[in-house]
Amino acid sequence: MDKKVEAIEALQQLIKEREAADRRRKGMKVSQEDAIISDWTLTQLHIVATIKEKGKANNTMLSESLNVSKPAITKAVRKLLEHNVLVKTQQEDNKKEVYYLLTKSGEMLALIHDQLHEQAKKRYLRIFDEFNTTELETIIRFLYAVTENIKSH
Repeated sequence: MDKKVEAIEALQQLIKEREAADRRRKGMKVSQEDAIISDWTLTQLHIVATIKEKGKANNTMLSESLNVSKPAITKAVRKLLEHNVLVKTQQEDNKKEVYYLLTKSGEMLALIHDQLHEQAKKRYLRIFDEFNTTELETIIRFLYAVTENIKSH
């Protein structure tokens, strides 16, 4: 079989398995952490992670940092505020500018998100152990090429 055709089939299989795994995760809540995380969108989780990293953030900072539109940030933040994950704050000298801080439950959500990222990183590192440096360089080039293709369409 042509290696390019084989690569396409392997990529299609990866996508199918990833989608099936996502469906399985949505259908069953394995742990308390998974149950907590499943209530939030990726954008909301990344907002919480960004605020944890920076200490506080406003809509503009979040939009630029996450490469997400300001209206999408506003919508995501609204739910986080409603569920007491975030609180609004303002500077004494500038009452127009609104910043967001994490509440205790926001800090817990950020911690769980970090732990899940760390677990995923460890899984990928175990997979990468199966490849030599040259193969990893090819994988890296491929992933960057796919990412650029996605960004341009």
